[in-house]
Amino acid sequence: MDPQSANSAGMSKPAKEKKSKKSLDEGDGKKKFTFKRLIPDELERFTSMRMKKDKEKPHIPGQRYSSAAQYEIPAHAAMLHDHPDEYVLELFEQMLVDMNLNDEKQQPLREKDIAIKREMVSQYLHTSKAGQSQKESSKSAVMYIQELRTEPRDMQLLSCLESLRVSLNNNPVSWVQTFGDEGLALLLSFLKRLQDENDMSSISIKCQHEIIRCLKAFMNNKHGLKAMLTSAEGIPLLVRAINPRVPHMMVDAVKLLSAICILDAPENLHERVLDALTVQGEEQEIERFQPLLSGMEKPSVALKAGCMQLINALISRGEELDFRIHLRSELMRLGLRDLLKDVRTIENEELRVQLMVFDEQAEEDSDDLRARLEDVRIEMEYPSTKRRLNSPATAGNSWGGLSFKH
Repeated sequence: MDPQSANSAGMSKPAKEKKSKKSLDEGDGKKKFTFKRLIPDELERFTSMRMKKDKEKPHIPGQRYSSAAQYEIPAHAAMLHDHPDEYVLELFEQMLVDMNLNDEKQQPLREKDIAIKREMVSQYLHTSKAGQSQKESSKSAVMYIQELRTEPRDMQLLSCLESLRVSLNNNPVSWVQTFGDEGLALLLSFLKRLQDENDMSSISIKCQHEIIRCLKAFMNNKHGLKAMLTSAEGIPLLVRAINPRVPHMMVDAVKLLSAICILDAPENLHERVLDALTVQGEEQEIERFQPLLSGMEKPSVALKAGCMQLINALISRGEELDFRIHLRSELMRLGLRDLLKDVRTIENEELRVQLMVFDEQAEEDSDDLRARLEDVRIEMEYPSTKRRLNSPATAGNSWGGLSFKH
């Protein structure tokens, strides 16, 4: 054995390495806190292709009106043979937009041969024109905007919203883009007015819930999602929809907010959600997390899972250990610990996943906190040793770092 090996073997066991914070997507054989586990539906639909009934033909968006159909293609040129490649590629890109594909799914299609792209575009234009002829009697996005401008009330408003939700779900992205910022502003305006009226009648609640469902459909693509996040009132109004007295609406609200919290964005969206919760709590003169705990007391299992989903999203996105511990402690002080005892007895897969995520995150933060306290203890008990090891004279000959000067 060489001297270095002997010296290394004779050293005391190195201090336990501080457990690094696990990323949301990493995997080492264990089940991790991933986007898909947290948001089984909403977030994946925000960033991927809209679900289609015809799953066997993902490259054909179905019989829907499309902005691409405005190009006049002669019948004898069904395969676009008479048009230059640049024109075909322009239509091809429009087709990808209408299909609501994310970049990962778009890339393999862009790598196809130009002949295949011509055929795909030809089929796309054919189905788009067929869909247009079948839907001539249906409403366009502009017609919905015009109807909402007339400020319908009660059953007339509910009927308009129900029809709008179906159109937002079934039409291509170009249709949603046409509805756009103006349509979104009208929806948020109606939601705010109904919330301000504080009318708990059946028709008012149904209209508010239908608006939430319209917002969910509107946000199911990057254009609608961007418009919603750009709006100053979007998140606060969703937070106001967290009403335990209306469990079915609250489920959709907390799930949308959970998806927003964990989206990758330049700004910390979870902080915007948390700020909105704080403001709402102050206005109602209650603790900001009280509506979530009240929701968990309701018999609805879906609502219990949704509340835990939002709690996990808010805590997990905090970058600082102190922040995560603070939020968890605040929830425990309000009674979450006692609620979890009863919730853990419920047999439900979605709820089980959320509870497992909560426990895993709490355990990791506990390990990090213990490691931090151990560092403080060592510094308090052996201050001279730590200063000597960190001094310039010994920095280049640190046994702990196995670094030697020659």
